[in-house]
Amino acid sequence: MSSDVYRLAFVLLAGGQSSRYNGNKLLSEHPITKLPLVQHSVNEVIRARDKIGSISKHPVTVVTGKWHDSVSSQLAEAFCGLTETPFEVIHNRHWEEGIASSIRSGLSHLLSLSLHPKTSPQTSSLSTPALSTSALPSTKPSHVLFTLADLPSLNTQDLIRLIDTSKAYPNHIVCSEWQKHGEKDGQRGGQKDGKPNSRLTVPAIFPEAMFSELLALQGDTGAKPIIKKYAKLGKVTAVSIPNARFDIDTPQDWENFKKPD
Repeated sequence: MSSDVYRLAFVLLAGGQSSRYNGNKLLSEHPITKLPLVQHSVNEVIRARDKIGSISKHPVTVVTGKWHDSVSSQLAEAFCGLTETPFEVIHNRHWEEGIASSIRSGLSHLLSLSLHPKTSPQTSSLSTPALSTSALPSTKPSHVLFTLADLPSLNTQDLIRLIDTSKAYPNHIVCSEWQKHGEKDGQRGGQKDGKPNSRLTVPAIFPEAMFSELLALQGDTGAKPIIKKYAKLGKVTAVSIPNARFDIDTPQDWENFKKPD
């Protein structure tokens, strides 16, 4: 699809409590890049955005929650000196509700940019802008890619594969597919539904037709119910992304991450 029709925006969800980590996991060091986990994740998303060029006219939206101050400060320091910041940090003040509030916050922010293209969006009940670019986009996204900040294995190429598939199936949700540890990873890129023991999750790209349902999400369930609903309708295309399987919840997870498969 052309950039006039397919307009992609990115939302990186970084609003979790880190309740099992006993601290802010997003500031823990990635053992390969030696960067704080959130900075590592932001870098991968920015690289994907830069690679697709004109089909993305939005800075990456980073949604924070409980750890807003420390995360936004770390990112501001890491990217200081740039003439134009390639991301915006949005504070979800309702983070205690769960991941649905972060999804709503990020998407609401993106939609507000298309209504107020020349100035920073006004503070809403869901979010507060913390970092902004000087030139905001004026075009409403046709698709939004949601991903998580605590996926240490996820890389730019994984995101590009999802984007390429979404351009080929623009009316579908395009999501990541993986199997639980110990199960054989499926090679099902391009198929429309998962095997019984496969997981269909974010990172995922949602077309505009699903925006209203994303904005209606409640609680701590995320977008899985929407993916499940449209999978039954034959409107989900799954891409095998084994790197989406592994997230960081506890300090021990970093030890497991370092171990070879």
